[in-house]
Amino acid sequence: MQYQRTPAPSLVVDEAVRRSEDPIQTASRHIRLDIQLLRAWAVLIVVLNHARFPYFPGGFLGVDIFFVISGYLMTRLINEALENDRFTFGSFYARRARRLLPAAYATFTITAIAAPLLLDATELRNFVAQLAAAFTFTANVVLWKQGNYFGTEAVMKPLLHIWSLSLEEQYYLVLPIALYLCPRRFRLPLSVVMVIASAAICAAFMPRTVSATFYLLPSRAWELGIGSVVALLVRRNIVRSAPLSVLRCTCAAVLLIVPVIAGEQGHPGITAAIVCLATAVLLIPGANLGKAEQALRPITAIGDRSYSLYLVHWPLFAFASNIFLVAVPAQVNIALLGITVVWTELQYRLVEQRFRRFPITLRSVGILLLLPIALIAASFMLARSMSTIDTEARAGGSGLASVCDYKDQFVLISSCTSSSTARTLLWGDSFAMALAPGLAASSPNGIIQATKSSCGPILGLSPVNDSYNRNSSEKCIGFNVSVFEYLSQHPEIETVVLSSVLAQYVPGAEDSNWRYLVRLPDGTSERPQDSALLLDALSATVSEIRRLSKRVILVAPPPASSFDLGRCLERTAEGKLTIGGPPDCTFSVEEYREYRREILSFLDQVRARDAVPILDLADRLCRTERCQTRLNGTMLYRNKSHLSSAGSVELGRDMNWGSLIDQLAR
Repeated sequence: MQYQRTPAPSLVVDEAVRRSEDPIQTASRHIRLDIQLLRAWAVLIVVLNHARFPYFPGGFLGVDIFFVISGYLMTRLINEALENDRFTFGSFYARRARRLLPAAYATFTITAIAAPLLLDATELRNFVAQLAAAFTFTANVVLWKQGNYFGTEAVMKPLLHIWSLSLEEQYYLVLPIALYLCPRRFRLPLSVVMVIASAAICAAFMPRTVSATFYLLPSRAWELGIGSVVALLVRRNIVRSAPLSVLRCTCAAVLLIVPVIAGEQGHPGITAAIVCLATAVLLIPGANLGKAEQALRPITAIGDRSYSLYLVHWPLFAFASNIFLVAVPAQVNIALLGITVVWTELQYRLVEQRFRRFPITLRSVGILLLLPIALIAASFMLARSMSTIDTEARAGGSGLASVCDYKDQFVLISSCTSSSTARTLLWGDSFAMALAPGLAASSPNGIIQATKSSCGPILGLSPVNDSYNRNSSEKCIGFNVSVFEYLSQHPEIETVVLSSVLAQYVPGAEDSNWRYLVRLPDGTSERPQDSALLLDALSATVSEIRRLSKRVILVAPPPASSFDLGRCLERTAEGKLTIGGPPDCTFSVEEYREYRREILSFLDQVRARDAVPILDLADRLCRTERCQTRLNGTMLYRNKSHLSSAGSVELGRDMNWGSLIDQLAR
């Protein structure tokens, strides 16, 4: 196999060097062409997926490929250095700093300069936390707290992609210590045990907390660990070098095909495991590409630039997602790819290459410490100075208090009631949370808030899909049972207000593969969505509440349209470049009816059966041809369809929800 002499631009790792050289100190590095090809493919499918190319729905699997490559290369480097008695922690981490920090600092700096110009104050406030986490390689933890990687709001975060770099750096804090302390003969068994333990954690926690499983090291270390195991197997000659073979060609085919057919549901799972194992086989040395080697060399240029390419591409797409209130047009994404190529080349040549051997001195360490502090402080001050009443209106969203988004059983918390004499209980999902401030402000006797995200107030039936998994769905069923039990034990509660967006229940309302989990006498069973079944379940819930001598009313979700109303209102108020929404951020009644067509149709069925009276906020907000998004100067929405806290209070008082509900409930 011929080798190409060039610097190592992996996602986060350097190449190991020839065994005869000092693997920590040497300035000369030789890399394998086949690994560069793997890097090129991995970064390409990631970038094309982020550019929303239709043929790469599983492009995010490129990160899993990088994890295995990273684990392999770094384990080989450290292990060989230890065996040659040349390993020192100082030289190891100095080399990491030279390799990673110049390009990362350049990307973070340019992104931080652009952020105040392109982000609204709400997103800039989130960005400050992302920036601090990126500089400290804790981005995976911060982003876990900020939301789901595959969620709709994730595309707004300019440093979302740094989670993978942070996770790898955390692995590299543990790896050298573990290999250094572990006797040589135990390194391979220890690595195998680590892979098994991490995979078990991943499998155990995936049904419980998808986001944490995705972002955090304990549940993702198995992917890097697979690379570590391969490196140790090769070093001990347990796995020998092999030329192109049927197995190697099959694994290459897997990496070419799976990202084209895979989806994001259940990741990391079986699909990720298949991709990681295929990558592991291809990392075994000895591939002889023959005559194809010369023809493939231009592709290795992408592998050479993979680190810079990975760093710079996502901020561009994230900024575009902030500017556009609707899906970013394909031609814009194509133009952004062109800018990505230029930025990558400039950063590769002027930063990554130029500073790959910068001296570690007091001055350079001072710069490495002061630059992040200055950027974070400046970004923080700008975010504060940009904040307005509208910015504050978009914060929160849990109703009376953050703890009122219950995780398990409903047990009344003092901060989730607005009065000790409350006679009204608000029951539902996040849309009920959004109603809580306004209902409390317009109800003289106060309210009790019993709410759980994505969990509508329907007994014995809950939504389930690959993200809101069976465990979450069963918790929803249990939560609703506990709310009903509370009602049965508190006769002073006179009125129950039900509220839900209903999109996770109504067939066709959301393209998220929603199903039902139905409670049966002998357990639970999944069923396809069905309007008749949903109507029966809602009617039965209302009947059960009335059996307790309580009145009931259902509040329909507020009017909404296809664009993000909250972002539109804040960005236009701040004078930020905004594309895809009307200047006043209103929308026509026809747009609303089309956007909520399936839900409005179901509500018509509820009315036809006279199952429960309905309070429709559209009666106030859509009196004319266009639906209002501000009322008396107050921003009514905090995002695409949820009322803001201030908007809820303003609308609740304007419509006098307390009195209206008292009149309509029965």
